[in-house]
Amino acid sequence: MRGYLLVEEPGAWGAGTVPASRLGEDVTAALRANAAGRGVRLLLVRRPAARDLDPDGPRRVFLVDVRRGRSRVLARTAARADLPAAVADDGGWEPHGGPLLLVCTHGRKDWCCALRGRPVAAALADLDPEPVWECSHLGGDRFAATALSLPSGVTHGRLAPDDAPALVAALRSGRVLPHRWRGRSCDPGVVQAAEGHARLERGIDAVDALRPRAVVDEEHGRWRVDLEHEGRPLRVHLRVGSAPAHRLTCSATDDRHARTWELERIEG
Repeated sequence: MRGYLLVEEPGAWGAGTVPASRLGEDVTAALRANAAGRGVRLLLVRRPAARDLDPDGPRRVFLVDVRRGRSRVLARTAARADLPAAVADDGGWEPHGGPLLLVCTHGRKDWCCALRGRPVAAALADLDPEPVWECSHLGGDRFAATALSLPSGVTHGRLAPDDAPALVAALRSGRVLPHRWRGRSCDPGVVQAAEGHARLERGIDAVDALRPRAVVDEEHGRWRVDLEHEGRPLRVHLRVGSAPAHRLTCSATDDRHARTWELERIEG
């Protein structure tokens, strides 16, 4: 994934991945098309507990690149009716001066996200309100509460309000919480898993400390991911597994198996 298009909408959100909202179908369709053309993902965002924005008033919009070596956040403001033209204007963006921290609270998609996400968003905002936003569906509902740090693209999962001080400190210092790591959104799942295991095993918490160099399918459910850490190679060997069947999300109606990436060994 290259990045995200974030559009402020503090009203109610529907059940879709790109939910219905007070933005209206025409505006939402134009935003979705713009995001698709840029190769980024559209998310709605709102400040924690904010529900009183003028439906036709100005909204914050962010264009985020999460690719390694290109990460950045651009920002602008536009009224609801002007959003399609604003996001299509490549010349109207300005650099955003700090990071963003998005917490999925999209209860109409899966109510775990609201039940667990909103207390985390509130705890984070109490400590440092400027970077914190609630957001629509991030994915990985079974890991709620989930938070996306931008522009790094790092997702943390299974967060609780007690994690807020450590997560805010990590965001400010360019670090991550290895025990809550879910991965970087610019990477495929096997790389996310390999990096997570390497961070836990080696105590690596700097955001950009690891770089993927190669992914090898060794067949029969085994994979090798070559990482680089401070100029030295790390070779992570993984095996595809399956968790016992259970209800993966709060809204699930049947038991399912989730794929797991089990660590075999790390060389280097």
